[in-house]
Amino acid sequence: MKNIYICGPVSGRHYKEAEEHFNNNEERILYAAKNNEVDVSTTNPMRLCLPDTEWHHAMRICVRELTSCHGIALLQGWEFSKGAKTELWIARQLQIPVVYIEPPAGPEDLSEVFISASEAFRYYDARLERFQNRDIDQTIAEERAAFELANRYLDPYGFEYIELPSEE
Repeated sequence: MKNIYICGPVSGRHYKEAEEHFNNNEERILYAAKNNEVDVSTTNPMRLCLPDTEWHHAMRICVRELTSCHGIALLQGWEFSKGAKTELWIARQLQIPVVYIEPPAGPEDLSEVFISASEAFRYYDARLERFQNRDIDQTIAEERAAFELANRYLDPYGFEYIELPSEE
């Protein structure tokens, strides 16, 4: 069974808002996995720590759990979260696959996503170039490239591509 760590912003939000965001996406992941016959479990950080746990202590608990997962699911707003960016960096260093399950909050957030996630910029840039090569108006080309980037995030099948290590 593939265990997916849910990664997103917690600090700076009302606890109930963050908890609802994580729980709703956890349900979405499990529903999509079940519908696609992918055997997945989740690790929801909102269940690992009490609301008043200090940030550095919560991060130690969450990172310990993250390192034993087979993949991570990034939630909207991760690019503005010190903790989520730390978890993403660790996942990349450990070659833990990443699945982006929500698009950026809005077009104005794309630049922050591109800075934090170079693969998103490469994807956007490739789509933009494809539209520009068709002599499509620049504004329309940018909108279409952004639309395709957003739809890439909404792909519910991403977890089927995560392979389990052979020793399991």
